[in-house]
Amino acid sequence: MSNENLMEILESLDHRVGELMGTIKELKQERIKLQEELKQSNQQRDDLSAQLTSSSETRTELRERIEAIINKIEQMES
Repeated sequence: MSNENLMEILESLDHRVGELMGTIKELKQERIKLQEELKQSNQQRDDLSAQLTSSSETRTELRERIEAIINKIEQMES
């Protein structure tokens, strides 16, 4: 194998390594982006869960107050 062939192979390998490094950089950036999206989605899920819990507690409280009012009205009628 001649030095010229070795140089061509090394240049080809160098080019390929450069391409792979670029791909790795892109994948790392994509991973960071996806991690941030996941973090935001998890935060939204947590916020919605808290809102649902709050709404459920509010409904329970309203139901109890309405039942108490109905009971008072029924007691007044009897």
